[in-house]
Amino acid sequence: MMEKGIEFMPEDVIELDQSDLVKLYNKNHEWHQMLVDKFNLPSAGELPSLPQPFMLGFNKAKLVYAEGSGKYGKGYAEAELDVSQNDPWFWCHFLGDPVMPGSLGLDAFLQLTGTWSFFSAAIYGRARALDGSYAYNGQVFPYSKKVYYRMDVNRLLKKKRLLFFDGHLAVDTPDNIIYSFGICKVGFFTSDELNIPKTAVNEYYKPDWAQMKKNAVNWIENAEKFYTKISNL
Repeated sequence: MMEKGIEFMPEDVIELDQSDLVKLYNKNHEWHQMLVDKFNLPSAGELPSLPQPFMLGFNKAKLVYAEGSGKYGKGYAEAELDVSQNDPWFWCHFLGDPVMPGSLGLDAFLQLTGTWSFFSAAIYGRARALDGSYAYNGQVFPYSKKVYYRMDVNRLLKKKRLLFFDGHLAVDTPDNIIYSFGICKVGFFTSDELNIPKTAVNEYYKPDWAQMKKNAVNWIENAEKFYTKISNL
């Protein structure tokens, strides 16, 4: 473990595979403790995070920090998602019209910025989208094979904990761009700044896990019944 106050920088290029992403959303990547020590944080909960697979938008990523890299010379990130007929959003969005939600593509793009920020070792806080623009000109279908993301850092304001960036999403080939993202802004906030309760999360988040599992199974079974019938809805 590094000593508190010791500075460290990322390599010029960091490549992440599925095993790295699992560590990130489970908050047990080796960088979690290093950043907790660097910024003297109370826990890894004060760092950018990733969702679990149901909402995770990519399978692997490349993060670039080399000086002068990217469209603005501030660094960039790329990521890929292998599309599968088994992806959870297709069976529920929508019956008879399966398509990946555009909001998921946007969220995955924001997930990539949070990941770049995490490994930059330059900023901390829980990531929250603040501002931005987007344009959609296509869809991701169940028969699509791969989704590509590209994010270019425009500005990183360390003291204000703000990141500005733009980019796009492409499907099947890197140049088949279907979503374009204008300059977006993400802020990084402490739990105090977000008014998050100081108590343990499991004291205020207490879902009925048994009912949640039952609901999920019922919804999947209903979708299966729908798709085993011939429907032109």
